Amino acid sequence: MNILRHIILVLILWTFPSFALAYISPGFGSALSYFTFLLLMGYYVLEPDKSRPFMIFIVLGLAYFLIGGLQYDKINDKDFFISMIKYMVIIVSGGQLIKKTSLKSIYIILLLGALCVSVHAIFFPMYNANFSPSYGRYSGFYLNPNYAGAICLVCFAMSFGINNKILRLTGQIIATFGGIFTFSRYFIVIWVLLNIISVFINRKNIIAPVIGALALFLIIAFSSMLQLNSTRFDALMSILDDRPIKTEVIGDDSRTHTWLTYKDIILDKPLTGNGFKTLYGNNFGLSAGVHNTYLLVIGEAGIIPFIILIYLYLWLLIRSFKHFKSHPHNFMLGIVLLTALMVTHNYFDKFSILLISIYLYNELTKIEEEQNENYY
Repeated sequence: MNILRHIILVLILWTFPSFALAYISPGFGSALSYFTFLLLMGYYVLEPDKSRPFMIFIVLGLAYFLIGGLQYDKINDKDFFISMIKYMVIIVSGGQLIKKTSLKSIYIILLLGALCVSVHAIFFPMYNANFSPSYGRYSGFYLNPNYAGAICLVCFAMSFGINNKILRLTGQIIATFGGIFTFSRYFIVIWVLLNIISVFINRKNIIAPVIGALALFLIIAFSSMLQLNSTRFDALMSILDDRPIKTEVIGDDSRTHTWLTYKDIILDKPLTGNGFKTLYGNNFGLSAGVHNTYLLVIGEAGIIPFIILIYLYLWLLIRSFKHFKSHPHNFMLGIVLLTALMVTHNYFDKFSILLISIYLYNELTKIEEEQNENYY
């Protein structure tokens, strides 16, 4: 069961079926996706110590799929039902799996996932399934640089809960290098915030921003040997030297601009939404998706699942802050998850962020149960 559990975690946390679909073949990627969920269901059947699923995630899924499905003009399309079934399998079977999984196990898997971003940048720079070969932003197994940046941040946040100093520093180095190679503005902002929090926790954590400075220095020093995104690299260099800062590059194609293009579409049907998959792109004359899970949910399924989603991630953040002194890494992870949903819209497709959210929810629930037992 332990081996099976880790195989499933690797497939999901590396989003490997999506990677296989893009880089190997659609047939193999699709087969691997079905195989992953068969393994998950098999794990649930074999697990002798079953417990209740996490109802808040089930309620969120039912609200999103059922309300969004009512507005969906292809409600008989098998993709709708497959997506809903996969989500529920993740919550029920994946939730059971997470309850048996340690922080260290998830951390090591994510560490290797973050490492693949640097491997992509250094050894396979011209392979970029979703972008041009010269794009110069890297994502490894995750296909999208912003999603890869979020995974690197999750790894970085979790590192502060690892007791082994060598393993902790190794993860911080790998996550920082991988995150920089994504050239994600989101990664840089949240990485700086996490470092400020870490130094506040313990001054010895100053090593983390030092690692970041060293990583940036090395990437700049070897930039001529790397295929880097020239626009964003130049903008970064303008911040570091005496040149005028290229604010137009930093703000260009920003997520806020993308969100604004969907404003009228969302406001047109705020109660019931526009229907399942309508904000993923190639609808309403817009090629790009909304790139924001909160806006995706309200835009596709309306206000009810939106409120549930907001409540859930605010609960994770507030409850993790409540236990900040004893488990600071959980609060840092809560920040990453809350903000990651603002720059990605793959919550109901790529399940790594969802699975990590279940992990944090379970950890916070266990901490509070232990405190209540000690109290009584």
